[in-house]
Amino acid sequence: MFSCFKDKDFLSKFVNVAFPVMISAFVTFLVSFIDNIMVGTVSNNAVSGVYAANEVTFIYNLMVFGIIEGAGIFIQQFHGKGDLLSEKKCFNFKIISVIIFMIIFLPIFYLLGRNIVWFFCKSDLNAQSIYEEGKNYLNLIIISYIPFSIGYIYSTTLREIGETKYAMYASFSAIIINSLFNAIFIIVLKWGVVGAALATIIARTIEMLVVILICHKKKFGFCNRLFSQFILDKELSIKIIKRGSLLFINEIGFAFGTIAQSLAFSQKDGVLSAISILTTVTNVMTILIQGLSAAIGVILGQDLGQSDFKKAWKDNIKLNLLAFYMCIFTGIILAVLSPFIPNLFTKVDDSQKIIATKLILCYSCLLVFNCWSITCYYTLKAGGKTLQTLLLDTGSLFIIYLPVAWIIALYTNLNIIWFYIIVRGLDILRAFVGFILVNKKKWLNNLTIEN
Repeated sequence: MFSCFKDKDFLSKFVNVAFPVMISAFVTFLVSFIDNIMVGTVSNNAVSGVYAANEVTFIYNLMVFGIIEGAGIFIQQFHGKGDLLSEKKCFNFKIISVIIFMIIFLPIFYLLGRNIVWFFCKSDLNAQSIYEEGKNYLNLIIISYIPFSIGYIYSTTLREIGETKYAMYASFSAIIINSLFNAIFIIVLKWGVVGAALATIIARTIEMLVVILICHKKKFGFCNRLFSQFILDKELSIKIIKRGSLLFINEIGFAFGTIAQSLAFSQKDGVLSAISILTTVTNVMTILIQGLSAAIGVILGQDLGQSDFKKAWKDNIKLNLLAFYMCIFTGIILAVLSPFIPNLFTKVDDSQKIIATKLILCYSCLLVFNCWSITCYYTLKAGGKTLQTLLLDTGSLFIIYLPVAWIIALYTNLNIIWFYIIVRGLDILRAFVGFILVNKKKWLNNLTIEN
């Protein structure tokens, strides 16, 4: 049970890879948390509106992730193999893919995003006011998608090659800038949700510039002589598209499925602010997941790239044990803080704060199962088993989670607490399925020598 703590080389590698990513994710979480806290000083409707608009951002971010994560699998294994030229080709593929994606989808998100905002708030008693706040925020925050997308190409590649501390530096710059301009725009100038959006745009732009400057100054192989030696490999690109297409479908499905699930929760009147608080708090899970996913990708990717399958299996066991202990610890912390966190949202109604406290407590109790299933997902992905990841992630969401959530929303009188417990309790089943798939060991393969 404690073998993960006895292997000093493994622990050193895990800490060097995962902790900078976790710190970076924590900083990103703080940016979002500060946004929500400061918006919470404006009004209850502002909190709900920003939450609804951020669901659009959530969809976009996952789609960008889906576009580039296929190339990321190959970068991890090529780096483990020491093939820097192929690593560079994969990075170039990311750039072209994201540029094409932004040209096509940014106008679509601008035109259709407000419809998603309306779907979230239409069941609330203050629907029109919430919608106006959400729409005003969304119209500006879409601009931040451009620097986010470009910066994300660089930061994810840094994580895939194990150079995670540099992405962390960029994240630190973002929180400093975001906090400063939030204070100026929201508290001093009283610009409300518009001020929050402007602060995020500036912070994302600075973060992008910092990570790009670091990468080119350090002359990392993946971006060195980017424009003078921009190389794409047709055969490799086809392999990336073959693997990555299922991951992209998965991220789109997961994004819209998660939105549909949140919409089911929002059918209960007067809970949108409580769900907003819960969502802000549960983003702490992103801190763990990003660190674990980076460690899983780098450690297992290097093992698989060297065809050391025995070591990959042992490292997988250690990673799962570490994930288990970390989630238990995080769950306890969240449970202890659950009565206090909602009080930070000063303009939110007391009834909403009580609901939020109970939801946070429920989440903390079930956190370990959610984390376990996600750890299995990233293990399968490291081995290129994209169909299995699709079935485990989006497949379970549409086949199990959504039908259960909408049946409860439309045909029962269950309160939001029991509603949430039942839906989140399904993570136990998904974790069990993920455990079975990982233990079949079919993910143990080297993609760099695959025909």
